[in-house]
Amino acid sequence: MRRGMFWAQGAAYASALLVFALGVSVSAEPNELLGKELRVNGVNRHYWVYVPQGKKVGAPMPAVFVLHGGGGTDAETLSDWFGFNEIADREGFIVVYPKGLHGEWNDGKEKSIRPFKDTTAVDDVGFISAVIDECVREFGVDEDRVYVTGLSNGGMMAHRLGIEIGKRLAAIAPLISNIALPIAGEEPAAPLSVLIMNGTEDPIFLLEGGELSVLGYEFGKVLSTEESLAYWLKANDITSEPERVMLPDTAPDDECRIERLTYRQEGGSLEVLLYVVEGGGHSVPGIDAPDRPRLIGRKCMDIHAAEVVWQFFKRHKRSTAGRAAAAPPG
Repeated sequence: MRRGMFWAQGAAYASALLVFALGVSVSAEPNELLGKELRVNGVNRHYWVYVPQGKKVGAPMPAVFVLHGGGGTDAETLSDWFGFNEIADREGFIVVYPKGLHGEWNDGKEKSIRPFKDTTAVDDVGFISAVIDECVREFGVDEDRVYVTGLSNGGMMAHRLGIEIGKRLAAIAPLISNIALPIAGEEPAAPLSVLIMNGTEDPIFLLEGGELSVLGYEFGKVLSTEESLAYWLKANDITSEPERVMLPDTAPDDECRIERLTYRQEGGSLEVLLYVVEGGGHSVPGIDAPDRPRLIGRKCMDIHAAEVVWQFFKRHKRSTAGRAAAAPPG
């Protein structure tokens, strides 16, 4: 039987959350997910891998890690929502869907979303590092092209991974999330290109930061979007003014607009991008997840987030200096 819930639809133990079945594939046939089990710190952990059609396992390929929101949406559903697998078939990269313990990531906040399953001591940074190692060994993943994206609780985890194991990553793209306050004072492991995408009317991750509060429950404090952006600008020694572009309003009925701010390192190749989803709620733009406007606000359809994230990722490659080659955004 499959179970899973999605924090981006509200929060833990709320009746309004969506419930899904958790499917485990045992083979890597075309369009199927390969289920893997890995023991980390005495605990059995799980993740799923999608190998693009027509690609031979063992050939050097990039890997995109996709981290679910709080509650643990299963890999099959998450892959359907985002559409990364179809992009992987076209572009030739592996997609990895790790599973948080009890459906949650230890993203650095003070409180667990599980009332009886405290996961704030779980070593998810160690788990993801171990998955990277195994994917390099078993699937031939190119260590210089490992990327992480995630939404909500998974977006916060992407921030934490960037801060703590940025030397192993080429770029990260945290979506509808901000940096947890308790880890905001940590020095980043390495300079790292970052894409942030947040809505101005997100009822969970407020633009001004502060306490995460969902349906009356509090889950700890986070930085504001501006402060999260500033953290990465400082980490990358970027002091220049951004290039600002208002993206085309391709879906006028969604009542949202998106502005892209691009910050580039002077004399270097690092970049930090901020997508401001004006009018957007706690929902990733363009993905095929159910709409819950009364609970989480509007979903913007002007862009397809997975395409935007991949186009950002593919411009970057890890180097010994922790820097990546970058071309201007398309």
